[in-house]
Amino acid sequence: MTREYGDTDYWLMAAVIILAGLGAVMSYSLSSVASAVVKGTGGDRLFFFKRELLRLALAGVAFAAALRINYRRLRKLILPGLALSMVLLGAALSLGATRGARSWILGLQPTEPARFMLVLFLAHYMDRQRENMQSLLHGYLMALAPIALVAGAIVLQPDFGSALAIGAIGYLMLFAGGANIVHWGIGLAAAASGFAVVAIAKIHVIGRLQGFWIALTRPEMLEALAPSAPGHLRNTLIHTFQALLGIGSGGLFGVGLGQSRQKLLFISEPHTDFVFSIIAEEGGFLITGLILLLYLVILWRGMTIAGQLSDRFERFSVLGLTLSLFIYALINISVNVGLFPITGLPLPFLSYGGSALVVNAASAGLILNMSRHRGERSIQSFSRKRHESNHSRWRDGRTSLSRAGGGRGH
Repeated sequence: MTREYGDTDYWLMAAVIILAGLGAVMSYSLSSVASAVVKGTGGDRLFFFKRELLRLALAGVAFAAALRINYRRLRKLILPGLALSMVLLGAALSLGATRGARSWILGLQPTEPARFMLVLFLAHYMDRQRENMQSLLHGYLMALAPIALVAGAIVLQPDFGSALAIGAIGYLMLFAGGANIVHWGIGLAAAASGFAVVAIAKIHVIGRLQGFWIALTRPEMLEALAPSAPGHLRNTLIHTFQALLGIGSGGLFGVGLGQSRQKLLFISEPHTDFVFSIIAEEGGFLITGLILLLYLVILWRGMTIAGQLSDRFERFSVLGLTLSLFIYALINISVNVGLFPITGLPLPFLSYGGSALVVNAASAGLILNMSRHRGERSIQSFSRKRHESNHSRWRDGRTSLSRAGGGRGH
């Protein structure tokens, strides 16, 4: 497949559409179990599947809007958008509307739009401060402040997994944006120390870290140690063991769609946090291998697009949005295979959900939107050149017709 500058990146588009389709299939497979244990479903075995189809429709609208929008005209709304996201995070905390570790308000997870707006704000800031990125104040501290505010507000939920992922996305963007490596390294060490302090202070975080260490070093002891382990550690051991059991049970071809045993309440949140293990059980290594390949395609194409963009805002936006999709996928899959402490992060496009699905779809749409402007200095010049090119072809066509007509007249 050959592709010229100005074309949509169809590899990335195909990867996103296939993942969303697989997510709908898994929602159908898991709907009956989720409907049986959740109140208010009215006994409808397809309750969650129907809701997921509606959310996919909303995500499709967000995807199409982000694909067509003139985002340069909306740059002035980035700072108000980030401020509104912070207000929503604060409102959700004050209302105490939580499900698990994540705060909600009016059916929305404010963590998701905050992640999206933070990426765009950092891209906007690093574009405006391109000459000052090596300075301590303007190149590091001023850019670090919104990352710390958003991550800190999310920690208070307490959602340590999302805070860690969003902090990593923002901090990697600072590195790519040219922040002073000494400032960046000292900040990284300080962040690691702060995380250690929080982990020591929170017993459930310690339990998850202990469970992760046991799964990493002695996976054969997960089942044996679980019954006698204290609360949070026991839950971590049980969930990790059941996830690994599901993945191992799938083999090469899987047990078949809808035939998973682990989803029958053996594992917590099979439709969100641990959907990857259910996919591995029902679809086997072939389907999980395809999923891993699709996420690698997203990373590959996103990084390639970012490298081909001359405009700094577009380049860092694509970089940050690509990282937000890939890091979430990396952490979720690592949790499922016992290589990362349990966090509760959704798997992009595959986990059941609304807020994350819509934001991820908008992220993918915006990346594809910007992919059409590779090799151009801005959207305005891109649009002008395309217009001039079309006008030139139209004018040449008229000239040819006139000459042809003149020849017939003589």
